[in-house]
Amino acid sequence: MTKPLDPDRFTEPHGDDRPGVRWWWQSAVPVEDLLDQLRSIVDAGFREVEIAFSREFWGDGAQRTALTAVLRESERLGVGVAMTLGAAWPLTTPNTATGTPFSSRELQYGSTLLSGEGPPLVSVPAAFDDPEGKHAATLVRVTAARVRHRNDPPLVAGVEDERTSPRGSIRPPAASTVLDSTSLVDLTSEVVDGVVRWQPRGGDWVLFAFWMRECEQGVTNFLDQTPTAAAAAYIEEHQLGPENIELLRRVGTDFFEDSLELHADSLFWASDLIERFTERHGYDPTPYLPLLFAHGMSHFWVPNEETVADFELDGDVVPGIGHRVRQDYYRLLTDLYISRRLLPLQEWSTGHGLRHKAQAAYGQNLEVIRSNREFVRAGGRAEGESLNSGDRFPVNRTDATWRFALDWQRCVVGGAHQGGAVRISTELGAQFRAAYAVTLGDLQRMLAKEWASGITRPFLHGVASQARDADWPTQTRFQQIVSDSWNSIHFPEWANWRPLTDYWARGTVVLETGVPRTDVAIHRDGFLTIAARGVRDPTADATAPARLADTEALERAGFSVQFIDPLGIVEGAGEGPVLFANGPAYRGLVIDERMLPPETAEAIADAAERGLRVVVVGDPPSADSGHSNGSDGDERVRAAMARAMSTPTAAHVQTISDASTAFTRLGLTPRVSTGGGALLTQWREAGTVRYLLVYNTLSDPVTARLSLEGSGRVRELYLWTGGIVPAAHAAQGDRTTLAVGIPALGVRVFELDTGAEPGSAAEAPRGVDAAATLESWRLDVISEEPGGPRTIELDGVGPGDWRTIDALKGVSGTGRYRARVVLPDELLAGAHAKIDLGVLAGSAVVRIDGRVVGAAYLDDTVIDLGGSVANGTEVEIEVRTALRNAVVESGIDVFDEDPLRPHGLLGPVRILLQHPTSSAPQEGHAP
Repeated sequence: MTKPLDPDRFTEPHGDDRPGVRWWWQSAVPVEDLLDQLRSIVDAGFREVEIAFSREFWGDGAQRTALTAVLRESERLGVGVAMTLGAAWPLTTPNTATGTPFSSRELQYGSTLLSGEGPPLVSVPAAFDDPEGKHAATLVRVTAARVRHRNDPPLVAGVEDERTSPRGSIRPPAASTVLDSTSLVDLTSEVVDGVVRWQPRGGDWVLFAFWMRECEQGVTNFLDQTPTAAAAAYIEEHQLGPENIELLRRVGTDFFEDSLELHADSLFWASDLIERFTERHGYDPTPYLPLLFAHGMSHFWVPNEETVADFELDGDVVPGIGHRVRQDYYRLLTDLYISRRLLPLQEWSTGHGLRHKAQAAYGQNLEVIRSNREFVRAGGRAEGESLNSGDRFPVNRTDATWRFALDWQRCVVGGAHQGGAVRISTELGAQFRAAYAVTLGDLQRMLAKEWASGITRPFLHGVASQARDADWPTQTRFQQIVSDSWNSIHFPEWANWRPLTDYWARGTVVLETGVPRTDVAIHRDGFLTIAARGVRDPTADATAPARLADTEALERAGFSVQFIDPLGIVEGAGEGPVLFANGPAYRGLVIDERMLPPETAEAIADAAERGLRVVVVGDPPSADSGHSNGSDGDERVRAAMARAMSTPTAAHVQTISDASTAFTRLGLTPRVSTGGGALLTQWREAGTVRYLLVYNTLSDPVTARLSLEGSGRVRELYLWTGGIVPAAHAAQGDRTTLAVGIPALGVRVFELDTGAEPGSAAEAPRGVDAAATLESWRLDVISEEPGGPRTIELDGVGPGDWRTIDALKGVSGTGRYRARVVLPDELLAGAHAKIDLGVLAGSAVVRIDGRVVGAAYLDDTVIDLGGSVANGTEVEIEVRTALRNAVVESGIDVFDEDPLRPHGLLGPVRILLQHPTSSAPQEGHAP
């Protein structure tokens, strides 16, 4: 939305603003059961379902019949329907699987060492990991090179896990074998009937044969457009069927591909890759093919750093040529992935009236920022996810993957914003060893952090299809390993979804209003690995990078940050002093690399001369990161960087933590200054109106004084209620200041209208006059368990962890706490009352004399009771827990060393009294 926010839409969000849910169809469930589940999803406040097919219920008449019924009911209910492309990820269909011409391909080499005056006829060597040639392969090229220094070759190990190819796992060498850079020779034309007619002379040589073969994984080839089209045609015929095409056009939203998770034993390949390489980079890669093999780089997940290559050159011609040729190969892979996978699927989706949504490129040796940018430009929809990024429950910035997850999402969001997108969704809530333990409050806090990275709309992971007679507690999608397979029948918290989905929808409305702006872009030329490594070992996630860049000093100065790739700098450099003027409008650029493409360095210099603030960390780039330009590329980089550094808007620092100070010296001020706090912000511009989301990264509440760019009127937007009310603020020149309190791990949202006069400061609320606890507690619990619910009545039992109460050990379910207000009448007279729930392990609804007054999802939630409290008033706090403890009690293994979790209302619960104020409740405090 480029216009300012519509207040009515904020109060009552449209269906397209509301969150979605992944809906796993795992087996043939009766149609009426699917429709009942669809209605329960809608009642919970979701307005899009993303059907995730499984092989057991896909591609046949029963699946298509069920799809017809769901599409018709969704149209009646006003629900959008998305669906996966097929029943597996990565994309796989029977006509593109193993044994077809359309399955994924790889390139592997074999080698023969030839010493001294070798024989004139040499047999073409088989692939080194298939020495007996058991697997069909096509010879692509034969080359040779003189050996300068020989090191141990890569090791083919045994099968270690289910991701390992039957050919074995290849471990890179400890050090590369070094080849003579002047000796590289193409011998392909000398091959006759499997024999090379060639005689080496002078020294030790190695003869290479390069073989193209099927990847053992057997999925659709992502580097070839014909397999993409074949898979789409199969899906159209077997998953959709002609009977659903028009219905889908009316109701459908996206065709979705999950994370790629592609595996090759060697190099991803396509039959025309050498020709496309030559066309793209201007040189034939054939002599350099031995340099491409860095094992593990074409395997999910891509390593944190490039592995040791099997072969390098001695550097007599151009230093670092192996690295440069590999960079050219990786860039070509991204080209082909975009042009032959992402864009054809988007075009095909558009032909059906939908979009293609993808979790593009990450976890592979592909460029994530560029992939997302070009994908959304073509109309595709970008998505991230919490599991692979590294967001974990409970959210805590001290976690090993907290900062990596933030940077990970900034890459996805940055690429999408550069491409002109506003909506970026997230697959929210998956986590290893957390099945049945995730609460609605956990999800609220996780999305708050992802909002702060620029994510706008959640898709819950997920809801599992359920037949009425399904085993308790759910037909789980991931065998109790991954959270969570929600259903409306057995999950106690399901009944409390609606206030939270309303809250999320209002957040989406704000974040998708106007144009997203970001202060600083950090150049990054690399891949994006994942943090979801701990499926067996909970400590393995921490082997992911700690961060992509040290941005904390920038953040504390108030600068918002994203990442940009080399081509993005070229594309984003316009006529003014910013990058992507119609998008993020980056005003500052950080370069912490030693090599750049020449065109990128020249774009940096041009932008610096137009006023872009450029901070270079460490030694300035002095070399070309590719091989196309030879030594001329190095000289172009050096000349461009010298030109950039000669401008008054460029600075040099030793570490990236010094960049914020350098930007300040260069006259760059963040759009939102946060006073040095541990806060993250999102900024949107719509005409004269600015929208600010500010997120507290700490586990304690904070107070901060914000300084906003622009002078005007400030109002606060309350996500819980949909209210928009004046906020205390003051104009200071061309900026506006306001003091805010932000709850732990929470957000607040403000509107600054620079077209309106600043308002007067609102009256500050008075503090608490008195506090008291409740008396005469009673707790009634309705348990959720395999044999059906039972009621547990406990007189005199109030707040406390259910694990510590004998009758409630191993119990999950719904607890109704009742207590009475006992206070002197003179203290209650004219008082405005609130209730502080203290520590909460679940979600709660508070009632006064049977009337709902608010909901709570987080610890220390304060709910406004108004003037309705009198001496003797009964307060009911209904708490719904996660399902974890009951599942553990039933004997189901949840693969967790510490399986039981806190349940219930832990408190302390207090009644707070104060005089009525004009202020609305703070964000994080339920209405």
